[in-house]
Amino acid sequence: MTDFWLFSALLLVAGIVVVLWPLWQRGRQATVDRTALNVALFEERLAELEGQRGAGEISEEQYQQTRQEASRLLLEDTAEADQRQRPRVAGTPALLVVAAILMVPLVLVLYSSWGNPAGLALYRELQERPQVESLEALIDRMERITEVQPQNGEAWFMLGRAYMNAQQPEQAVRAFGLSVERLGERPEVLAQLAQARYFAAGNQLDAQSVAALDKALEMEPREPTALGLLGIAAFESADYSGAIAYWERLLAGMPPGSSGAEAIQGGIERARQRLGQPAPAVDEVAEQAVIRVRLEIDPQIAAGLDDGAVVFLFARDPNGPPMPLVAKRFAMDELPAEVELSAADAMLPGVTLTPGQSLQLVARVSPDGDALSGSHQGRTDNVEVGAQQRVLVKVDQPL
Repeated sequence: MTDFWLFSALLLVAGIVVVLWPLWQRGRQATVDRTALNVALFEERLAELEGQRGAGEISEEQYQQTRQEASRLLLEDTAEADQRQRPRVAGTPALLVVAAILMVPLVLVLYSSWGNPAGLALYRELQERPQVESLEALIDRMERITEVQPQNGEAWFMLGRAYMNAQQPEQAVRAFGLSVERLGERPEVLAQLAQARYFAAGNQLDAQSVAALDKALEMEPREPTALGLLGIAAFESADYSGAIAYWERLLAGMPPGSSGAEAIQGGIERARQRLGQPAPAVDEVAEQAVIRVRLEIDPQIAAGLDDGAVVFLFARDPNGPPMPLVAKRFAMDELPAEVELSAADAMLPGVTLTPGQSLQLVARVSPDGDALSGSHQGRTDNVEVGAQQRVLVKVDQPL
């Protein structure tokens, strides 16, 4: 900020000089012009007297008297010109000097009221620290960007994505809604808005969200979020053929062998089972796709919780969508506990776990039993599905 104010001060000084310099020069030039005119008239009068004296028209005594009188008049005219100039210096230019001095605090007041100091500070921060160290820091930065630039639809979209990654779907709904207002009905924004509404409503798709997803697919037939959510809606309404159709379109655009592709393939197989098609045999690999966990909570945190508080344990793909893949719920009196997470605990139809898959485990305390709110949590990264060693997840950090 220092260099900005220094530069502003230099501009103000330059502006003051530009205003006052011509006024000072004008007064000075007016005095010089009047004096030069008087001198020229005096010299012309002397030449005339010398001519008259040479022609014998006047005597030497008359010549000297007239010369002295002309000299006296020259001195009086010069003094009078100087006196006439002084009121101008003390009047209008003095007022302008005062106005120029008052420009400095006036500009500062106007800038602080109508300017954008917060935007300047944010710009400097983005230059000095372009990367953020945590999801919380990203959310804080994006919130300040949208405050400074409320018409920036891309910033609102990024803030919505950050809210989703932080498991805050209600805030994401607002951010994505403002993004739609500013960017228009772009397919990826409509799909993300519908997904946020889905999780904010407790995994329920309302008619407004379905309409937004249909609009997104109309504009972009391969939009992945829209295909996935409409497949879920079809599956939950027992339209298994529709679910298969959506998910097969989604699967065609996914990298083969990825965790997301395997989850969608599992959903397709489950929909086929519901249609009466033969279910694939469960092999030993599927039986090994479990996560062995020991879940604990810090005793001091537990002592400050009511009996109605619950703990949610869930696993999610750190490189995939923000929603959990599998989850379980525990009462406070059930902890500590040794548990296993598997596809049987899936949040969505068709979710599968693959041995060797790397996931993130999160345990979150909810004082009121709502999975979307929380007071404390614990997290363990890089957990391998199928590992024989039990992984510790301890709730010991405030949210």
